[in-house]
Amino acid sequence: MLVLSNDEIARLLSIEECMAALEPMYRDVAEERVLFSPRVDNIAPNPHPHAYYAFKHMGGTWPAQGVQALRINSDVVTHPLVGGKPRRVKQPLADGRWVGLVLLFSTESGKLLAMFPDGVMQRLRVGATSGLGLRHLARADAQRLALIGSGWQAGTQLAAALAVRAFREVRVYSPRHETRAAFVAEAQKVHEAKIVAVDSAEACVEGADVIAAATSSMVRVIEPRWLGPGVHVSCIKTQEVDAEVLGRCDRVIFSNRRQTKHYDNVMKGTPNVKAESARGWWNDGAVRMDQFADLADVLAGRAPGRQSDREITGFMNNVGTGLQFAAAGAYVLKKARAQGVGTELPDDWFSEDVHP
Repeated sequence: MLVLSNDEIARLLSIEECMAALEPMYRDVAEERVLFSPRVDNIAPNPHPHAYYAFKHMGGTWPAQGVQALRINSDVVTHPLVGGKPRRVKQPLADGRWVGLVLLFSTESGKLLAMFPDGVMQRLRVGATSGLGLRHLARADAQRLALIGSGWQAGTQLAAALAVRAFREVRVYSPRHETRAAFVAEAQKVHEAKIVAVDSAEACVEGADVIAAATSSMVRVIEPRWLGPGVHVSCIKTQEVDAEVLGRCDRVIFSNRRQTKHYDNVMKGTPNVKAESARGWWNDGAVRMDQFADLADVLAGRAPGRQSDREITGFMNNVGTGLQFAAAGAYVLKKARAQGVGTELPDDWFSEDVHP
């Protein structure tokens, strides 16, 4: 059984490679050759002020690669206000660290094949999914990218966008000046495009061909008035947009309409919980999800991407899936084996000689 670190995952998996790993998986989604294990969050009280405990698990089976993925997170969650808007923030209370793991199993033998932290791969798979959407929905001549957000997820949203379009200019906005300045300084080290920080969301989106939200916000951060002819807009979570934003779009593609939104299994009396997944346009009837195609439909040729330069298009990362970890994990495992990367542990530590 192979153990990989976040640093090793980062060396083994580029954003381009992640997109290439996800694409055939999405085609198998369209052909119903996969299984989803829906996300469930067990939510219980936590002794820290304004916090609650959340145990998340999601998975996916991809027989074509002979893998089953299981992602688990053990989190302490808070909802602080940033720039006057509530955020969902996981606190690093495990000795200053977070707890998230991905397990890869063999569908042939049942063996545990690999184990690694989820952090780097989860960031890459979100960025890669948006990148695949942008490839099919943004104008071919898109030159200006507006990035709303400058946190952990924003880095791979930027990398994916630059991997599929030759943007001449990138503007970055987030509420904290020091955060967006640090993000831009780091991004300029690895990307050739002109990348600048701006002081307002309005300045960020002015003249933009693509507007990408990459925040932890629990309320809308994209304004409908920003969406003019030819613009492509994307989000990494459903709360960043609303029914009014979707209504401005001529064409909307979801990352996955086949899997339901995650289920919050809340212990009675748990304080500080916000009903993130139970309330909103994705679940209150404001938007008919069945009228939209998803990324699997587009990649399988069953639904069109952008059809004209004037279309307003939207890509909604509406739900994460364990299948993304199965696809990216299978790719990384093969590459790690070929390059001798990782730490081997005895297989019999993770199996047993008594009938369970």
